[in-house]
Amino acid sequence: MNYDEMQDASFYKSNRMSAVIEDMISDIDTFEQFEKRFSEEMLNEDVHIGDYLYKLLDKYGYTPNKAALLIGRSHSYLRNIINSNEKNPSRDVLLSLCVLIGATVDETQHLLKYAGKAPLYVRRKRDVIIWFGLMKHKSLVDVNLELDSHGMPLLTKE
Repeated sequence: MNYDEMQDASFYKSNRMSAVIEDMISDIDTFEQFEKRFSEEMLNEDVHIGDYLYKLLDKYGYTPNKAALLIGRSHSYLRNIINSNEKNPSRDVLLSLCVLIGATVDETQHLLKYAGKAPLYVRRKRDVIIWFGLMKHKSLVDVNLELDSHGMPLLTKE
């Protein structure tokens, strides 16, 4: 297991609800019982993140083309996410979009959840910088500057 995998494993281990569910799974006999008990905690695989992302962009007055340009991605890449042709957008692309448009932390967490990405986590320094950026309505440039000043990878490559 490499360093990133260990970090992801520790994140999921320390996520309280996941840990509770993991502890309880041994007491449940069938998937049907598990699903009935924890259906609200399970990711809905039928939900397309593109639908939610498009609604967020629209809510904050951004077209996909404008948002793609401002995060340094091609408009076709973002259109592919919205049209569910891009099945695995990076976490940083999704975070860049959320910071860019001024999404709330809850909206960001929801988008990450449905994309199957790790939510922002308060024990990761980089995530906390991004979290504060969202809370304080910082620009994407400002969040990137803050990340850079702490020697952390930027959300966008430019």
